[in-house]
Amino acid sequence: MAGLLITGVLTYFAFTMVPPSYEAKASIVLLPPAVAVTVGDNPYLYLGGLDQALGVLQVKAASPEVSGPLLEKFPGSSIAMSKDGTTSGPIMAVTVAGENADETMELLRASLDLIPATLASLQQDMSVPAPSVITALALSVDTKPTKIAKKQIQMTAMAALGGLAVTLIATGFIDRIMSREKGARRKKSLDTAPDQPMGPRAIVTGKQADPAMPGADTGLRRQKYRDGVEKGRAESSESADVGT
Repeated sequence: MAGLLITGVLTYFAFTMVPPSYEAKASIVLLPPAVAVTVGDNPYLYLGGLDQALGVLQVKAASPEVSGPLLEKFPGSSIAMSKDGTTSGPIMAVTVAGENADETMELLRASLDLIPATLASLQQDMSVPAPSVITALALSVDTKPTKIAKKQIQMTAMAALGGLAVTLIATGFIDRIMSREKGARRKKSLDTAPDQPMGPRAIVTGKQADPAMPGADTGLRRQKYRDGVEKGRAESSESADVGT
């Protein structure tokens, strides 16, 4: 019982000491430059050639010199940028995680501001003319973070399983020790007990029995009975002789 109570306390502390994390997501699409789009045509019809630009942007934005200051501003947070695998277009999936709901949303907004700025910086370094500049547009942005309790559940489960395992091992160990002590006490009591004959016996010598032995009184009575029977037979025989 004590082991179960201790396990319950450890499980509770593991659940309260490991806080949940929070996650927020956004999607950004790259748009072609004005010169690549026919006047009056739909820009989304010209997304096919922007995958390479998306790859360069992803590597640059995720580099320590670009995203590092944001991570330092929000300790314990993380930023993940990757191409959206659900579509063939130049769409970047941004996922941020943090230990606080408000800080997670602030990190997401800062990351969304960082990506267009990084894209513009890359093109400025290449002296790309304004009509040929690729732009970025946010497609979807979470308005509130999602609570992630995976780590909290894992630590709680580990504490519970570990406590139960230790309880079972300790219970078996204590039970074995108690069994050994009980067996030792039983053996000691048998060794120190006086020797006694097994069953009623009487040692009869002639007409006397050893009164110190169990059953001696019974043997004596039996001997007296035999003597009485023999005496009666003898008296009957003598009476018969006299009558004759």
